[in-house]
Amino acid sequence: MPAPGRLAEFTVEQRVLFHLWDHPLSPSEWEGRPELTQAGISKEVGIARKHLPRTLKRLLEQGYIEQETRHVPGARQRCRVYGLTESGKAAAEQVRANVLGREVLVEGEEMPISDLTGHDMPLLSVLSSIDVAGRFLPDGLVGEEEDEEGEEQDGESLYARILHRAWRDGKLTEDEDSMLDEVAMYLGLEPDIVERIHKEVESERDKAGEYHITVFLDVLEVAWLDNIITDDEQAMLDALAVSLGIEAKTATEVQADWISEHS
Repeated sequence: MPAPGRLAEFTVEQRVLFHLWDHPLSPSEWEGRPELTQAGISKEVGIARKHLPRTLKRLLEQGYIEQETRHVPGARQRCRVYGLTESGKAAAEQVRANVLGREVLVEGEEMPISDLTGHDMPLLSVLSSIDVAGRFLPDGLVGEEEDEEGEEQDGESLYARILHRAWRDGKLTEDEDSMLDEVAMYLGLEPDIVERIHKEVESERDKAGEYHITVFLDVLEVAWLDNIITDDEQAMLDALAVSLGIEAKTATEVQADWISEHS
């Protein structure tokens, strides 16, 4: 996903520093904001979500940023958010000072970037709106459109595949649940997206479960032709239930109900 405007002139690390400078982490240990999550940062700095964790890891190792888990408005669970440390603020200020002194064309007049950026227009927004000729075009981002939808779908599809695999034994353990939380944070998936994926996977599992039970009953019907289930046939049915992902208790109940109806 190409960075719009003049953002490509700066490293992703520098862009993250610019972004976190304009959006400081609240001193409150509870409050977080969407623009400080991985999803919010990746959108503003012009990088795919799947590539952002590497940059954040480097900045954490350098001591330029800190990460915390906080409540984000609209999210049903706490999210990982990021902010600048004192070292990060110094590093950001050093690069910003050089950038703010540059001049761009605004309606044919030269103007320093420092006069354009502020609370309503973060530095990244200004840089993304400067074309190759040095003209500031605030009415639209310059450059190719970001394929954010495709990137989001990549992360969501990967999370859904992992979730399907975790459900293969018919349950989610505490360790698997914790692992899924970490994966969601790593991929930059917001809690509402994660909740939607879980509902979709559960719905797919329900439909698959109905089909698997139908298969199980078809085999049971063949085994019941002589009105008896031998030990070998029962062992085969039990193995079939496991391979189909049907819980042992469910398989036993389904088998007992079917035999009761056909005896």
